[in-house]
Amino acid sequence: MSGINLKNKNFVEGMRLFEEDRKVDPEFVMETLKEAIVKTYQKHIDAPEANVRVAIEKNELKVYHQLKVVDDESESFDETLDILLADAKLENPEAKIDDVIEHEVDFKEIGRTSINVAKQMLKQRIKEFEKQRVYDEYKDKEFELISGIIKTVEDKFVLIDIKNTIGILLKSEQIPGEQYREGQTIKCIIKEVSKNSKGSQVVLSRGDAMFVKRLFEKEVPEIAQGTVEIKAIARDAGERTKMAVYTKNEDVDPIGACIGPRGSRVQAVIGEVKGEKIDVFEWNEDIGELVKNALAPAEVLACFYANKQTTPELTDEDIEKYNKYNNMPLVVVVDDEKLSVAIGKKGKNAKLAVKLTNRKIDIKTQSEIDELGLDVDTLVEEFKADQVRIAKEKEMKKFQELQEEAAKRKAEFDEQLAKADTGFDETTIEEMDEQVQEEIVVVEDKPNEEEAPVKVEEKVEEEVVVEKKPKEPKKPLAPKPEYKSKFEDFADSSKKEEKVEVKKKRKNKDDEDRRVRAEDLEKKEYDENFKPVYSEEELEEIEAQEAEEEENSWINDDDIDFDEYEDYYEDK
Repeated sequence: MSGINLKNKNFVEGMRLFEEDRKVDPEFVMETLKEAIVKTYQKHIDAPEANVRVAIEKNELKVYHQLKVVDDESESFDETLDILLADAKLENPEAKIDDVIEHEVDFKEIGRTSINVAKQMLKQRIKEFEKQRVYDEYKDKEFELISGIIKTVEDKFVLIDIKNTIGILLKSEQIPGEQYREGQTIKCIIKEVSKNSKGSQVVLSRGDAMFVKRLFEKEVPEIAQGTVEIKAIARDAGERTKMAVYTKNEDVDPIGACIGPRGSRVQAVIGEVKGEKIDVFEWNEDIGELVKNALAPAEVLACFYANKQTTPELTDEDIEKYNKYNNMPLVVVVDDEKLSVAIGKKGKNAKLAVKLTNRKIDIKTQSEIDELGLDVDTLVEEFKADQVRIAKEKEMKKFQELQEEAAKRKAEFDEQLAKADTGFDETTIEEMDEQVQEEIVVVEDKPNEEEAPVKVEEKVEEEVVVEKKPKEPKKPLAPKPEYKSKFEDFADSSKKEEKVEVKKKRKNKDDEDRRVRAEDLEKKEYDENFKPVYSEEELEEIEAQEAEEEENSWINDDDIDFDEYEDYYEDK
């Protein structure tokens, strides 16, 4: 019977296209093909529950219809599922009930229509595989920066070829006024990854605030390393971006790091967003200072909480709700001439400040405040005092979170330690503790070696109570003997030998020679009547040397007047 030849040129080419063009694993294609053949054959014989086995034998894909052997008189016999015992014995004399008999299926019997059904099923399964693969690959990459090549430009969207799939850049996610052309390399962020019946869709964006943030992370090493942090960012694509930066390192200027040498870093980002204005300022935990920075270039005179007098639409319930979450609306006071600057063109400056601070902001002029008759100084002081309270509450909350985290880690560690297999149970440990306590013997004096050894058990019974002997008073230290040279030992008539402790010095050759000579002298027995014996020539040489020394002595010096010192010595 004929099967599918796996060495067929068309089959091999089809597998290659699946692997290279669609990036589908050949093993997955083969398993899918087997499943499609099973479903096709079941449909062909109109038996969805039929047992079918697909196997690869000698480079051919073969199909076998499996039948269960049943008793000849079985009432539930089904020819698509079962085979009678008598018929089974004709094929296999050793067959018995519940055995399985396989019949090979000829592909020619299946027919072209059924093959087309298998083909469509295979395509559907591969589409589902590709859809799931794309979803799994990009789901965890949301808001990451990615580069792609523009494939199609339409009025409402742009299709961009990214790795292994096609992303879509909708009109709402584009920078207003930006022109695109096919073949252009473009940077975007992955805004959203979704999966539906048509496939997985990767939505890209160039108008989101995260796009500017990712560009700064790429251009500014301090941000990528974590030294400088972007605490908040708000953007009106094509018009202006406001970004608050912060650093814990006092030696780093966060604003200067983002701007770069001669503005090179910020200019690179501005070039990517087609000349969009970017305001970079320092983050401040004080919401009042943060609002002042966010409303730049307008100068803020005062900032305080809104009340019923400044904002009549505020109700008691609103005030209670805002106070609960520490997000009370703010009133900002500016000069009458600076109102338009604070609001900005079409209100964009104020809107960006609201987005960045996540607070409702009511901008009023100095004239409006004067008409309301408000005590601005008092309101500002109350506002600052409340900011101090909020800061303390945040610190306390952070401290409590750290404590809870430490307690949680300790509990987890104790639990892991308890689960660890130490090889001892509690009973064993208690028995070991008791044994150690019984075998503790306090011995003050070292026992004599001649004494017979005493068993520990007997000693424990005898020495239930151990009395410590009083310590003997320490003996006074002996006085340090005075230094006495070897030659003094020779001259001393007492002939007492004393050892003298001399500080060790670094040895050299002369010291070593002297030490050897002194040791030789110590070995020799000293005799008082010992006199050296000289030859006549040695005696003459010694007498001549003594005469020369006497002649050259300072006593024979005629320049010295001894009478001059006579009175001095008489007084002494």
